[in-house]
Amino acid sequence: MKKIKNNKKNKSTFLWLIVFSLLPFTCFAETIETKYFTVSLCDGCSPSSFAQKINATGLFRLDALSKNDSDIRSVIKDGIDSLFLEVCDALDIGLKSYRGRIIVYPDIVEVNKAISGDSQIIEASLPSVYIPSHNTIYISFNDATAGMLAHEMAHAVISTFFVVAPPPKVQEILAGYVEYSIRKKTGSLP
Repeated sequence: MKKIKNNKKNKSTFLWLIVFSLLPFTCFAETIETKYFTVSLCDGCSPSSFAQKINATGLFRLDALSKNDSDIRSVIKDGIDSLFLEVCDALDIGLKSYRGRIIVYPDIVEVNKAISGDSQIIEASLPSVYIPSHNTIYISFNDATAGMLAHEMAHAVISTFFVVAPPPKVQEILAGYVEYSIRKKTGSLP
């Protein structure tokens, strides 16, 4: 009788191991808490490189940085929150108690792996996307810009602010306007 119980216990342990090994597992190299977001950087996405990639004039103090990681983390915190407030200003929407998440993956392939099971996503090969049900922005480190991040933040603000979400085309127009505004302000328009 004891042997049967041990077999059942071993089988259930084995099944749990199989289930957990099949789940997508992402190891975040760095997590930074800001006032409005939890920013998770995957392996290969250094905080200093991320700060430089999404640097927007006036948002980050990169010239005042030392190589100290706490300085870089502070700059990212201030920069992400400043960018979020710029997005809210561009939309003329004030969200005082917003909390969301930004996950930075190394490239488009990893972003698309992370979002592949979500039925809200229609297009493939997205460098960035906001998924309202997760309240999360997924962005490719290789393709990240302040304008791209602002675009996704605009989607987050829109989906949080409106009780009934505007049609997708209207949301894209508003997010596109925000991206244009940030790119114009930072001088990154072609």
